[in-house]
Amino acid sequence: MPRLPLAARLWLIFQPILFYWDVLVRPTAHIPYDLESYHYPTLAWIAACIRHHQWPFWDPSTYAGMPIHADIQAQMFYPPAWLAIAIGNLTGGRALFYWVEWLVAAHMILAGLFTFLLLRRLNLSTPAALLGSTAYQLGGFFASQACHLGAICAGAWLPLAILAAYELRRGFRAPWFAALATAVALSILSGYAATAIVVAGALILFALALIAWREASWRILPLILAAFVLAALICAVQLIPLIRLTSWSIASLRSQWLTAWGAPLESLVSLVSPDHYHLFDLARYRLPYNFTLLYIYCGIAPLILLLLSPFRRRAWMFAALTVVSAVWMLGEHTPVYGLVFGALPALVRGASYAWYAMMAFCLFAGITAAIVADDKRLSPAVLWTLALLTSFDLLHAGRNRPMNTAPGSYAVANSEDRYAGSPENLRQLQALVNVSTPPLRIDYADLWAPGVIMGGMLRLPTTDGNIPFMPRRMFLLRQLFCATEPSPADVAIAGRESPIFRRNLPVNRLHSPLLRMQNVGFVASTASLPGATESIAGLSLYRVPNPLPRFYLVPTVRPSSGPDQTFEWLANPSFLPEAEAIVEGFTGGSGASKNLGAGSVHTRLYEPDRVELDVQTNAEGFLATSEAWYPGWQATVNGHPQPLLLTNGVFRGLSVPSGSSLVVMTYQPVDLKASAALSLIAIAFTIGCAFSSRHVKRRAQPAARESEAS
Repeated sequence: MPRLPLAARLWLIFQPILFYWDVLVRPTAHIPYDLESYHYPTLAWIAACIRHHQWPFWDPSTYAGMPIHADIQAQMFYPPAWLAIAIGNLTGGRALFYWVEWLVAAHMILAGLFTFLLLRRLNLSTPAALLGSTAYQLGGFFASQACHLGAICAGAWLPLAILAAYELRRGFRAPWFAALATAVALSILSGYAATAIVVAGALILFALALIAWREASWRILPLILAAFVLAALICAVQLIPLIRLTSWSIASLRSQWLTAWGAPLESLVSLVSPDHYHLFDLARYRLPYNFTLLYIYCGIAPLILLLLSPFRRRAWMFAALTVVSAVWMLGEHTPVYGLVFGALPALVRGASYAWYAMMAFCLFAGITAAIVADDKRLSPAVLWTLALLTSFDLLHAGRNRPMNTAPGSYAVANSEDRYAGSPENLRQLQALVNVSTPPLRIDYADLWAPGVIMGGMLRLPTTDGNIPFMPRRMFLLRQLFCATEPSPADVAIAGRESPIFRRNLPVNRLHSPLLRMQNVGFVASTASLPGATESIAGLSLYRVPNPLPRFYLVPTVRPSSGPDQTFEWLANPSFLPEAEAIVEGFTGGSGASKNLGAGSVHTRLYEPDRVELDVQTNAEGFLATSEAWYPGWQATVNGHPQPLLLTNGVFRGLSVPSGSSLVVMTYQPVDLKASAALSLIAIAFTIGCAFSSRHVKRRAQPAARESEAS
């Protein structure tokens, strides 16, 4: 494996730091949008659990409870995220956002180094390899998608995967097979299925191109597929819970409503003029698309070199891959991709966003440009000039732009100890809900209130959320008291087909008894709410009268035959949650069980994955809760197992005997030990492959010396 020339390696390390100089070195800005409001709060909640010596498996603060370990976007099993959490916890979590921002720059560094290594393995000169690496490292994908942490992380592993596949073109080589499986596994664990699909698709396209150009035989395809299988086994600890969560959530329905979601044709203009549509001044931006999809600029010099690729036979293969990736990136805006998308399996369609193929497009474009530039007719001085001009061009065009930088350092972002710029704001909000144990919940009447996603980090629990894995039953329940059609203002911000409208339903029936049923004490909005009694940090707060506690006894149980009947009864205006609970799987008979025991419920312990309750009843009773039901939750009553029943469509409930009872509910993730063992075995096998070749070489060297001596 060739060593990276020191100067080029140092420059590739320095470029992303220079790109984010105002974010990382003299922090006067931060990376905005999803990184600030989605990825960081999730990692902050996990970090807080670790600091408090709790297993971060169950998040009780979103949608009334979610298996956070199964949500792949939480990056719980992604090693670089562990490093950011560990460093952030050294400051008590106060600087975690800063280290999450470093994850973006660090993966840009890896992307540049891996691309450079790939180009050197293609026997390109150092300046040509630097030019191609820079085009990918600072180009459209990394510059425009900075807010999507999982996508950025996956982008770092694509060039390593392509390099490993290239090294396997002549046959099986254990270390490179291990490298390929590792790169694919890390792209999966990065947390974004759409970009993991791009990595897999780009690898298959690359293998087919190698076969078509007679650089490899058909045997490379089984090797790549075998690496996919090994990568899946490495990720078993994440994928097996993810499959269960997907089947339980609206993610299982995505293939029915998700389109190919390609970048608009206008994005091609940015290859020549990156600010043609005023992407750098959003006050003047007028197109009806997410503006981050319109920046795919990779530099003027790489573009000119790309256009010259038909005249360099050696560049034809990667030029073809660039064109195919462009069609893929444009998605439904081309007649070809629509046919391909419709033929994909439902699981793949549901996880695909065609625009993320810009990752493959930018990589293959950079490689093509580097091959064209590596011309013996050009002197090294000219090549170095082109490489450095490309660096300057992309830094000038891409850094400090709205898609990757916003005013204000990491320290002003919402965090565990501040909201809207002030610790006092957060203390006031927490004081409203901390009148009971566990706290009252807050729900939201608009899409953009920060607490929708930040509930766990801010310790403001909610039954709302904005997670792709929203439980289907919670979706059905929220339709009964929430707006199901987005407002014109929301459409203007996110676009009518945005997935956010499928998983974030704002409250518009403030007097619904279903709010009281879910322990919702307040409804908040960034706009004025009728009947609001408080206003804190720009949030208008409506106080919900008489919210039920999280755990309460009901006098009547109405057995339900299934979700259809359950939600039909919940939608009935006469339904009163304090008077009855609708229970699926109840064995008390087909009719309503009335006159159940009354009494009291006291919360002895409330932790994310364990709840202990003291229950007193004067007769056999039924304990209803507003805690989400999910496979893996178990209950005991006075030490004896008791089945947890689906109650009121979404929540946990169980029967309790007369008298005094200790009820304990614990979350033990299903199949966690088996899936973790499978991952460990696969990791051990991969490590064995990585070092097997070195071991053989070391044994072969003494034998060769003995042969020479004889």
